[in-house]
Amino acid sequence: MIGRRFSGCLAAPTLVRAVRLAALSVLLVASEVLAQPPAESGIARDARSSAPLPCLHVTLLDSADHAVAHTVTDSAGTFVLVAPEPGVFRVGFELFGWERLAGPADTLRAGDMRERVYPLEFTQVLHSDADAPEDLIAALRRREGSGWRSAEAANADAPLRYPKAMVASRTSGDVVAQYVVDESGRVRAGSWRPIQFTNAEFLGALRAHVPAMRYKPARLDGRPVCELVRNQVKFDWALVPIITIFN
Repeated sequence: MIGRRFSGCLAAPTLVRAVRLAALSVLLVASEVLAQPPAESGIARDARSSAPLPCLHVTLLDSADHAVAHTVTDSAGTFVLVAPEPGVFRVGFELFGWERLAGPADTLRAGDMRERVYPLEFTQVLHSDADAPEDLIAALRRREGSGWRSAEAANADAPLRYPKAMVASRTSGDVVAQYVVDESGRVRAGSWRPIQFTNAEFLGALRAHVPAMRYKPARLDGRPVCELVRNQVKFDWALVPIITIFN
C-alpha cells in the first residue's frame, strides 16, 4: 500500500515535466518556423510538351515589380527563391530579349513556402527602335539587377551559310531556336531545339552554326551559371543573315 502511494507521487511530477518539455518543444519549433523567411518554389515546364525547363532564369518580384532574388532552375526545372522579408511577391521567368512571364501574386508571411507547377510559353519577342537597338539592350541589362547578368555573345558572329537554294529562289525566312549556354559559355550538347522556322533549309543552316557559338556565361552573385537562351535569326536573301536576339 505504501509502495503504491510512493509510486503515484513520482508519476505526477514526471508527467508534468514531460508535458512541459513537450510544450517547450512545440514553442521552439513554432518560433523557429516564424523566424524562417518566406519562400516560393516550383517547377518550370514547357506549356506544350510539359518538359522541364533547365537553367531558366527565375526572379522573385516584389509588389513594385522589382527583382529581390534570382536563381536558375535545375535539370528537373525546379527552383527555390527566398524572400528577404514577408510581403507580396510573384515569381518571374526570364528569357533575355523576350517578354517576361510571371505567376500570380502571393502574400507571404514568415515561414510560408508556396509551391506550384508553372507551364510556360514564351511568345513575345521584345522589339526596339531600329535606329537605337542598344536602348532596349541597356534597359534589359538594368532590369537584371546586381545579382544576375545574362549570357553575352563572346565572339564575332561567324558567317552563317545562307542556303544556296534559298538564295537562288530569293527566299527569306527566320528560325527561332532554344538552347542552354553552360558555365563555360558553350552550347550544352543535346540542349538545342527549334521553336519555329519558315524553312528546313534555314533550320539546317543555323543548326550547323551551333558548334561555332561562344558566350560569356551568365553570372549569379558573381559566379558563372548555365542559362536557357532563345535565339531568333532572320535570313534575308538580299543581305547577310542578321541575328536579332539581343545578346
